[in-house]
Amino acid sequence: MNIGFIGLGNMGSGMASHLLTFCQRHGHSLAVFDLNHEVVAGFVAKGATTADSIASLVRNVQLLFTSLPSAVEINLLAQGDQGILRSLPAGAVWFETSTNELAQWNALKAQAPASLTLVDAPVTGGAEGAAAGTLTMLLGVEQELLDQHADLLSSFTAKAVRMGPGGAGYVAKLCQLHLNYLVALGIGETLMLGAKADLELTTLHEVLHRSCGQSYVADRYIPMVLDGSYDPSFTLGLASKDMRLITELGKQLNVPLQLADTVYASYQSAAENFGADQPHLKIVKLIEDAMHTPLRSKAGSD
Repeated sequence: MNIGFIGLGNMGSGMASHLLTFCQRHGHSLAVFDLNHEVVAGFVAKGATTADSIASLVRNVQLLFTSLPSAVEINLLAQGDQGILRSLPAGAVWFETSTNELAQWNALKAQAPASLTLVDAPVTGGAEGAAAGTLTMLLGVEQELLDQHADLLSSFTAKAVRMGPGGAGYVAKLCQLHLNYLVALGIGETLMLGAKADLELTTLHEVLHRSCGQSYVADRYIPMVLDGSYDPSFTLGLASKDMRLITELGKQLNVPLQLADTVYASYQSAAENFGADQPHLKIVKLIEDAMHTPLRSKAGSD
């Protein structure tokens, strides 16, 4: 079977690496594409193939995976005479693993030939999960198709979960991100309360880890606030984009999202103040700057 993978960034490179190993073990081929030619060359050196255009890559694959920054890139690559929708062969399946806009994905599906199957399959678990092959994939798909490709998906996921029919995967991913970003901003407020009361913040983090406030988000993010790195693996611009999708989904489903609106405004402000390319946890720096108090452990530095 010929498999294609487009998008070899922080998430895609990890997924594609595990997928390449799976292909080599099972007699499949993997073709990759990315604007970063150095990354592509690294995959080719390990046994993958590539192509000089999206169209020439996808016209020979039965399965396609994409890992892209936003709906803008997804739509750009999908449409047009040389786009994915017109270039994929009949019977091909496209697993789209990004965080995408539900309405735009549905519009793409409406444009797609009936011979193609488009599956929303966003992943969660971060770049570290992609590198380790322990991601969770959230799919809007029929169970029969999921069962058909379960072994292949397990090459880079710890769990592939059917959330419902088409679109359900994207909704589930946005629900997860909603809670993630709420907690990220809450971390800043919580630590500031402790700092202003002269608590030692590393000790406070240890207490939170053993309390009802414990969570993956708190465990992972608090140390990167306290050391001043703010997690450079993800940007304020991408976080703000995700929050926009969440608030738009709330409007689409007629669900009031008062907390989401507040957090979205904070991410927009952080991106404007510090730059969209800055680490996403600099949303906490809005609080630090307003209170003139950097949140650092004793081992950290300003």
